[in-house]
Amino acid sequence: MAKNIKKGKIVACLDMGSSKLVCIIAAISNGEVEILGYGHKESKGISGSAISDMRLAQKSITNVVSEAERMAGFNIDRLLVGISGSQVVSSRKEVSSKIAADIVKASDIANLANKIRADFKKNNREIIHLIPTQYRIDDSAPVVNPRYMSGETLYAKFHVVSTSQTTIKNIENCFKRCQLSVNNYVVEPYASALSCLSDNEMNLGTLLIDIGGSSTSFAIILEGKLIHIGNSPIGGMHITKDISTILNVGFDVAEKIKNLNSSLLISPIEEREMIRLKFSDTNDGPNMIRITRLELSEIIKSRIEEMFESVKTILEKSGIPIYMLSNIVLTGGVTSTVGIDKLAAEILGKNVRIGYPNKLEITVSEILNPTHSCSLGMLIFLRNLYLKEKIKDGFESKNSWFKRLIEKLAAI
Repeated sequence: MAKNIKKGKIVACLDMGSSKLVCIIAAISNGEVEILGYGHKESKGISGSAISDMRLAQKSITNVVSEAERMAGFNIDRLLVGISGSQVVSSRKEVSSKIAADIVKASDIANLANKIRADFKKNNREIIHLIPTQYRIDDSAPVVNPRYMSGETLYAKFHVVSTSQTTIKNIENCFKRCQLSVNNYVVEPYASALSCLSDNEMNLGTLLIDIGGSSTSFAIILEGKLIHIGNSPIGGMHITKDISTILNVGFDVAEKIKNLNSSLLISPIEEREMIRLKFSDTNDGPNMIRITRLELSEIIKSRIEEMFESVKTILEKSGIPIYMLSNIVLTGGVTSTVGIDKLAAEILGKNVRIGYPNKLEITVSEILNPTHSCSLGMLIFLRNLYLKEKIKDGFESKNSWFKRLIEKLAAI
């Protein structure tokens, strides 16, 4: 994954959902992202990013990575892996330590982070994201960056997103069986936010709701930082199961009915329109489904209402009331349901829009939809890491003042 070619640095990511797996291989060069290959397969042996059947998961991951590799024309060995919001816990921690020297150095800040990592490790938790939200020196007011400031004690508040070490170990064991390794992890609703939210929305305070197959994850972004992650155990599969149970049909048939008739906005003329779907060779009896558009819409609507009510309740229990948020953005495959944004606006009492992954200039049009918001956001996450590495290694300074110095000397 660290290999460099003419097209740039090669990176790869894997979105491990309950219903689908998406693998993308891309090249990053000068902040630009070019997709070289991608694969899309049904997810088997995986439930909410956790391994439920090692053999099936191994086969699923191998198939989707191989498909992306064939399109890219070369093999990869390391990937960024997305962790579902259903597998993580969002918590806030405050720590402090004595300032070692006269001024705050990077090592002082690292000591605070290490304290939190050691604490979580004792409790068998693996930290996915460790985000500083506030610093303070002694009894002074909060500061944005404490480096080079003087004082006796440094305090810091962190937002910690963690998951079970068992979940991580099983994912990495599965990857080893696939002859792959994990380069890094990112929580999936945060990745979706990176691809769907504008800079203004990232700063003002936005709730991003990512509706997945088995659950609905959400992230709150404020001042460009991830400040909360949550999850509701209701997803698109539950809508399909409702249709399957009420109509007494198989899951695949119910999924087809949902996908072909997913609309919450039914005109009075359409209410009594009959939906007929044949799923066997005979034309009569129980092999022909008959249901009005209004009846099907009510089945879908009742489950989606429950989903948004659940998100609202979870937020309130977390101490984050809806009125504090400026914007709400929906993404994920279920957002193809016509009128879902209007229903969300009624329940949550805010302006709601559908989020499309529009932060990258991608020529592959078939993946530019809310279903792939997470996987494209993972590429943005990798690009941001790559740019930080360049600055850390001094590449940016070489390309700025050093380059200008050489140009001036050459002009003399």
